[in-house]
This record gives sequence, C-alpha cells and structure tokens, in this order.
Amino acid sequence: MSKIRVRTASLILGMAVCMILCAGCTTTTDTAAVDATPVEPYTTISVSEIAESLADDGPITAGLDLDSTTFYTDSVYYYGRMNIDGPNGTNIFGDDAENNPAFISAVNNEFVGFYIPKYAAMDIVEMHRERGDTVVFITKKRSSPDERISDYIGAIFDIENPKVIFTNGTSKTPAINAENVSVYYGDSDGDITDSQAAEHCTPYRFLRNPMTLLYNDLNYSLGQYGESVFEGSDC
Repeated sequence: MSKIRVRTASLILGMAVCMILCAGCTTTTDTAAVDATPVEPYTTISVSEIAESLADDGPITAGLDLDSTTFYTDSVYYYGRMNIDGPNGTNIFGDDAENNPAFISAVNNEFVGFYIPKYAAMDIVEMHRERGDTVVFITKKRSSPDERISDYIGAIFDIENPKVIFTNGTSKTPAINAENVSVYYGDSDGDITDSQAAEHCTPYRFLRNPMTLLYNDLNYSLGQYGESVFEGSDC
C-alpha cells in the first residue's frame, strides 16, 4: 500500500481527532523537529537519515511500540478512567480500570478502532518495508484471551499477519532479543533503556503529542540516554 493510500485510510478513521491532536504539528518526514520542551538538549534524526544509516545492511527486523508511538490511544485510556456509563453515573470499569480484565479486553478488541495512526509511524513502517525489513510491534500492554490489534495493524499498514508481542508490563528486552530487533522506536524512557539493554539494538525516540503530554509527561526524558529523537514524530 502506498503512503498516500495509508494516509487516506488514517484520515478516514480519525480526521476530526487528528485535527485536534495535531494542531500546529508538521507531518513530513524531513522537516524541523517540533520539540516538546526537552529537559536536556537532544539530537534529531529524519527517516531518510535512518534509512541512510542502514544502507549497508541487509534486511533487518525493526520494532515499534504501540501507545504514543504507532498510535494515539489517549482517548481510550481517558475513557477508561473517566467514563460515567455505569449505574448511577459510576465508572463502568470500576475505580481501577486499567487493572480490570474487562477494560483490558476492550482496549485490545472493541476499542481498537479508536487507535489513530501517527504519520511518523507510517513513514517509518513504509521505509522499513521498502528496504525489505520485517516490522514487529512490542508493547507493554496487558494481553487478553483475544485481541484485534494485529488485525487492525494489518489493515492500516497492509502487513500480512503482523506480529504483536505483549510483555504485560515487564521489560521489552527479552522480546527485542528474541526477535533479533536491530532498531526500536518508542516514546518512553523504558523503550529506550530496554532497547539499549538488548544485545544489538539501536533505539530512536518518538515525540509525544502535546495533547498526550497534558495527561502523561512521565518517563519522558528526551535525549537523556544519548538516543536520537525522530523529528516530527509527535504527529
């Protein structure tokens, strides 16, 4: 699937929300970075520069995080915490939604259609697929008996039988090693340190969208670990 077709699909899925989340953001692959008020200076890198750095390598495996990297999922978790759809205006998932199996299952199944793809992730996936690389998705999300995230990724990115690995809140390092991931893209500090702890993996940091940062600015220390930040990746 071409970049145009993939982006068209994403707009059909979430144009209205994207307009809110991405107000003022850039969406091209080689434009100036939109910094998210870094605590420390950091180095930015473009998709073409990443591709150039891999020019002498044969096909590799690239890994991506899901939440805030491949997709905007903030509204899903906000709903889980704040909904009033239970009896007498209570939360349908209780006081601890994120540990409620019903909510975990919903996040992995019926709520998947509310995941909005990030343009930066589309560009990264397209670049790696053009190189002939394998792309896998490694997330700390909780698993459930069934999941439709892989089906959704397949539809959005035109990847046949995509691999989605749930680490259930534990380190991603074993999965990165098991899949022989050479480059990993993620937004959190843990994504970077788990990649660096792996045997042969270079991490690249994704920027969080400003709306995401309103609700989640934890574990987000840009450049602290010497990693390059993928420019324009807040959208």
